[in-house]
Amino acid sequence: MTGFKQIFPHEGLAAKVEQAVHLVTPILTEGSLLANLHVIRCMESGQSPPINQTFFNHCYSAVSHSTGKAAQQFVPAKHPSLAESYDLYTQCLPALHTKPEKPTFIKDILNAAAQRADDNFVNHVATNFIPRTMRWIRLQLGQIPYFQQLRQKQVTSWVRLLCRAATEDSNVSQLLPRFTSLANPPTDVMENIEYVVATMQMLLGPLAVTDVSLRKHPTSYLSWLHLVLTDFQAAQGTPYAPKLFSMLPQTGHHTSFIKLSTTALHKLVKAAGEDVPSLSKKDCKEVTSRPDYWWSRFTNCISLSRWTAPTSDRLRFHTFHDEVQTDGVSVSVLMFQPHPAQSPSAHTQQSSTRSRKRKRQQQTSEEWVRGLSDRNIGQPQRIVGLDPGRKSLFTAAIHSQSAADSLQQQHSFGANGTKYSTLSWSSGRWREASGINYRLNKTGLWLGQNFTLKDALEATPSAKVATVALFTQHITHRMQYEAAAVDHFGDRRHRQLRRRTFIKTQQAYSALCRSISAGSQDTVVAYGDASFSSSCCKGNPSTPTVSLRRNLGYHCKVYDTDEFRTSRLCCACKTAMDGMPLPVTGEILPYAPAAPFCLCLAVCVLTTH
Repeated sequence: MTGFKQIFPHEGLAAKVEQAVHLVTPILTEGSLLANLHVIRCMESGQSPPINQTFFNHCYSAVSHSTGKAAQQFVPAKHPSLAESYDLYTQCLPALHTKPEKPTFIKDILNAAAQRADDNFVNHVATNFIPRTMRWIRLQLGQIPYFQQLRQKQVTSWVRLLCRAATEDSNVSQLLPRFTSLANPPTDVMENIEYVVATMQMLLGPLAVTDVSLRKHPTSYLSWLHLVLTDFQAAQGTPYAPKLFSMLPQTGHHTSFIKLSTTALHKLVKAAGEDVPSLSKKDCKEVTSRPDYWWSRFTNCISLSRWTAPTSDRLRFHTFHDEVQTDGVSVSVLMFQPHPAQSPSAHTQQSSTRSRKRKRQQQTSEEWVRGLSDRNIGQPQRIVGLDPGRKSLFTAAIHSQSAADSLQQQHSFGANGTKYSTLSWSSGRWREASGINYRLNKTGLWLGQNFTLKDALEATPSAKVATVALFTQHITHRMQYEAAAVDHFGDRRHRQLRRRTFIKTQQAYSALCRSISAGSQDTVVAYGDASFSSSCCKGNPSTPTVSLRRNLGYHCKVYDTDEFRTSRLCCACKTAMDGMPLPVTGEILPYAPAAPFCLCLAVCVLTTH
């Protein structure tokens, strides 16, 4: 991400880009509200609305007023169902509300925004479907007295059992023997949970619940998610009430990033008054076939292309990929970096390994160690076992052969034993280094100076509701102050603060990865397969478990490792380990060393034998 003026030195084009940013932001906000209202209304009436890029384009057209040459307005007769939702939406707007302007030169920008909204919706369903289903099952089991007497871990196992039975079109009796820690419940309890599973299977429909089906047919699961949200809403106010969610991803009050393609750039240049020909269908093909001409003439994006460090046979070149995203202050430039040439056998092995990733993670520790032998990692100088967490970002153990030998010997971890070198980052340290705390403090300080807006924001009803009546209350209250909120959160200082936080976050990632890899790309990291999301539960700040794994892969060799029973069994011989004595009292703990030590040992077995 770089500065806006550095990429757009042309004053006329820069002014037009900033105008496009301010025009697009209210359209995306109101279009998102209309889309959510339409989905909730259709769910209440038993309909299944088609949600795709075209749907979001229609929502943006309905809430805006098109201007310019060849402007096209929203035609209610062509979309009667959406028109009905729009009539309900207009009843919630203030009396003096006017539609945002939509000039024709931002048409391509809105098309890209609609595609991004569709992608966000697909990710919204695919990522959160299973966790929310499991929370719903836990909510149902909490109403049965039998499960109220069980331990928390046993209830969690029952939740996983029922979720698996419902999503795999199976039954509880077939899967119960696989869960060895669970006992057969009484007959009446078994009938209740069988009824819960049958109800879920009926509501989920004929499609199997897989990641592929969730991404290909996300609308097929909206009715089930609406039922889950309805039950979550009814459970509010009770102990351990589940978190509510919205049917579609929501947009905030901050200035939106807009995506500029080559055709969008051409239209902005022409709108800025430059002497460029208008685009016909034939001209569009000519423009897209010569993108470098337009980007080099009016921007400095091409100058960011550069050579990188040499690989085994040639230099690698970062090239501009004819696309940028900007909010008028910062610019994110899309670069393309080709992968180095690989032999056909290496490509086949990589594809095969990627397709068997989940199967490999479910293997036992001994099989996992044998499977790593084909990776040819050799004997690295530094081996790290890393365990991501909730309250701590991660805890890592750095391999030492003397510490490993000492750990295997009983009662040798005391005063004379050799300890592992450890490394840990707490969630507070991460939030401070990445600039998140600074941004929150500054945002709160600036909002505190605007008492009227602050009170309005605090009094806004939630948009995470399952009924049209409650969501219209949210729209009515929000649109009363939406213009003031956009002016406040969309001013230049907030956008500059967002850019500063992004830079600090990248610097924090770099420092964190250097501390783990010690600056060597030959470092091997056994990364624990964290099964929780970044925003895992109430009361815990989000931790970047996924992005940490991705950024760490740029600095060293990272291998995803299944953590199943890593604190109980030895990764070398797969036998139960004795408890770990405390350094001071010598008391034997009822469990073995923590997961990062065992993850580290798993790789050490490979490199030393």
